[in-house]
Amino acid sequence: MTAGPKDRPTLSVLLPCYNAGAYLAEALDSLFAQTRPADEIVALDDGSTDGTAEVLDAYAARHPALRIVRDGKNLGIVARLNQGLDLATGGFIARMDADDVCEPERFERQLAAMASDPDLVLLGTRVLIVDPEGAPLYAPDLPLGHEELDAALLAGGKQLVFHPSVMMRADALRAVGGYSDEYPYVEDLDLFLRLGEAGRIGQLGDVLLRYRHHFASTGYTKAETQAAAVAACLGDARARRGAAPGEGGAPPPLNLAVRSRGQTHRKWAWWALGDGHVASARKHAFRALRAEPFAPDNVKLLACALRGH
Repeated sequence: MTAGPKDRPTLSVLLPCYNAGAYLAEALDSLFAQTRPADEIVALDDGSTDGTAEVLDAYAARHPALRIVRDGKNLGIVARLNQGLDLATGGFIARMDADDVCEPERFERQLAAMASDPDLVLLGTRVLIVDPEGAPLYAPDLPLGHEELDAALLAGGKQLVFHPSVMMRADALRAVGGYSDEYPYVEDLDLFLRLGEAGRIGQLGDVLLRYRHHFASTGYTKAETQAAAVAACLGDARARRGAAPGEGGAPPPLNLAVRSRGQTHRKWAWWALGDGHVASARKHAFRALRAEPFAPDNVKLLACALRGH
């Protein structure tokens, strides 16, 4: 399959990295284990101060497809992704985060689906949310088709498309202007909405990415900033589409209260229990109890986890 001129590579991966040394090797291993490997992986080291550089250098020595961009500066994810987009040569652009894990058939499945539908400009996948150690928590149901997905995003859905799961047509991504820094920490939602105005967006129904939650995740550290940015992003998207002021209603309230470690472990335990991952549920129930031994919610949680339901 080709995506343009004969000499144009098919697939480039944009992999921003910032202090990702704890998880980066696992992410890279999953990229190099693909049944249809990427033609190039553009790793964008955003001024990391941990072991990220050493991991990247070790993999680049073994894998010519890995291109490292490093200048010692911390520019932020939007600037780095646009830098990567400028450097990428593939007709398709896949995203990946340095703390996540691809299933082996991800790229093969996405490329085949996009080849069969020339109007498809973005294709995500379902994901399995995992904990910091990679243990399973749950796989959320997601809207798949363009109409359902675009409407859900416009109605205020933030985690309906998981950014590191997506593949996009490079020409379409550049045509809409790439990533914008206008909406801090929701640059993905803004991009998905703009791509949805330029073509069809969709998702595969199979789980093809393991999406890691941990305490340094943006969703935990930048929740309040994200909430304001979501509201601004949705308001501007509705205005672009000709909605009257206030039409479409306010975004649904987001559960953005700052969580303690105990609260987070309880949330992860309930997720895991609801999805049948009993071992994960027990692990986080015990961690919640250790973090907050006098929290009354822990008693019910631990009893349910020990029973397995």
